[in-house]
Amino acid sequence: MQGTAEGKAAKKSAEEKREEARDKIKMAAVELFYLKGYENTTTRDIVLKTGILNGSIYNRFKNKEDILLSAVTDALHDFLEDSKNVFSKLDDPMSAIILPAAIELYLASSSPRLADIIYNAHRSWAAVCEYVDIYEEWFNEVFSDLMNGIRNPQIFRVRVSAIIGAVGNVCAQYAHGFDGDYRGVLNTMVRVASSTMEIPVFNITELVDRIANIVESGDVYLGGRKISEIISCLPKTD
Repeated sequence: MQGTAEGKAAKKSAEEKREEARDKIKMAAVELFYLKGYENTTTRDIVLKTGILNGSIYNRFKNKEDILLSAVTDALHDFLEDSKNVFSKLDDPMSAIILPAAIELYLASSSPRLADIIYNAHRSWAAVCEYVDIYEEWFNEVFSDLMNGIRNPQIFRVRVSAIIGAVGNVCAQYAHGFDGDYRGVLNTMVRVASSTMEIPVFNITELVDRIANIVESGDVYLGGRKISEIISCLPKTD
């Protein structure tokens, strides 16, 4: 029995080390994506920064896109948890539905380099599929009544994909010099989401102010850290 217990402990330790290595790779990759741009970052760059052997990285991730996908998935889970908390406080479906997009747009508006990372995530087919799957599961959990009214689940996925595409395209603009007011952009995105999801919003200005205040207050989290703290600690660039 003792040997079995020791074996389980050793196995757990190996899994923990694997997760630590994955997290180290993701953190290094995202920092490089920020400093050099996603397209200009190579797997070799990530290997050199982490000090992890090339083969070890490929044992954990298929390629550079897979690293980005994992980072995006982590972020989306955090954003949707924030959205769930917002819904529990406000009992307002559209506020919760639009919050993940609002956070991404806020990050994009704060830095062209962040906008570039988010844009590349939105144009990755693997990331989009993952985004839609996670969002659909979350929507079923949080808004079961609304989901019951959607007769065609495939149409729901098309609607979510349309919103993802709209957010990605705006992030691309931020990445290429657009400096439009965040609240003005969010106003447009609320209109797009309301029409696409067929959920009416009777006072768009009030909704935009409510969501923007939540996001701008910094009281939303990514990886256990407030996004305001993340933005303030971004690496210095030329």
